[in-house]
Amino acid sequence: MPKQQPARTTTDGGIQAAARARDFLAPVFSQYPLEVASAQGVWLTNSRGERVLDLYGGHAVAGLGYAHPAWTAALARQAEACQFQSNAVAMRVRARAARRLVRFSRLPFASVFLVNSGAEANENALKVALRVTGRPHVAAIEGGFHGRTAAAGAVTWGAQANWYGFPRTPFEVSFIPRGDLAAISAEVTRQTAAVIVEPVQGLAGAVALGAPFLAALRARCDEVGALLIFDEVQCGVGRTGEPFAANLYGVRPDMLTTAKALGNGFPCAVLMLSPLVAASVKPDPSAPPSAADRWRARRSRRSSPPSGTSGCSSGCDA
Repeated sequence: MPKQQPARTTTDGGIQAAARARDFLAPVFSQYPLEVASAQGVWLTNSRGERVLDLYGGHAVAGLGYAHPAWTAALARQAEACQFQSNAVAMRVRARAARRLVRFSRLPFASVFLVNSGAEANENALKVALRVTGRPHVAAIEGGFHGRTAAAGAVTWGAQANWYGFPRTPFEVSFIPRGDLAAISAEVTRQTAAVIVEPVQGLAGAVALGAPFLAALRARCDEVGALLIFDEVQCGVGRTGEPFAANLYGVRPDMLTTAKALGNGFPCAVLMLSPLVAASVKPDPSAPPSAADRWRARRSRRSSPPSGTSGCSSGCDA
């Protein structure tokens, strides 16, 4: 057997050299030749003090531009009031956000699940579809991008050949060529839990899939009992001129995910659920009991007879 090499130690000088050469950020993204120091509106200021017109918005995130006064004021107010609490604790601001988002969507959603990122929203949409239907297969679209996590990466076109990294996908996956109506029936079957689709593909280059293709996906999902998921992480929240591409194309999904412009750079995302899907979602059994659960438990204890008695008043037949 080859002799095991001793572990390589890093000197202070080596650490400093690495810091000068590359800093301590993991090299997971290729870098544009631009270092941003500040931003205002649609303008970036680089480290040399030069202004650069930003048509990119940081992966289409800065939907309101940079340093929007109402946005920064809202963040400051909430940070002063309470910057975070668990989903196991009720907060009016969270309920208000969910209600206003459903109203903004002008779509018949019944429930909103607030999460941190678009990939997390897509992971949960896929998990819900698999649990609700009990089926093993998900269909996606060639050219689509849904995230870099296990399930979202599994339905991202080209991920398994290039960067996926996991030994296997968590479910069966197949891809439908863009615009190929004939391929839909072959790829979406009674074994399909869900079809996930970006109505306007982002990373592929702002490719609009169009109403006929999306309507055909909706019809086939209805035919075989699969769920239709619209990934509007990038194209949602007004980027098509409507609240969502679902409004623009007149096709209603069972679930819709969105992020990016939703937070204008603050990390937040949502999964919106139709009434049928929302009815299947149950609380996590490991979560603490709700106030209603505790109230029912107290009522039950009060109405139960003491241990060792029949619950009858004196004189009744036991």
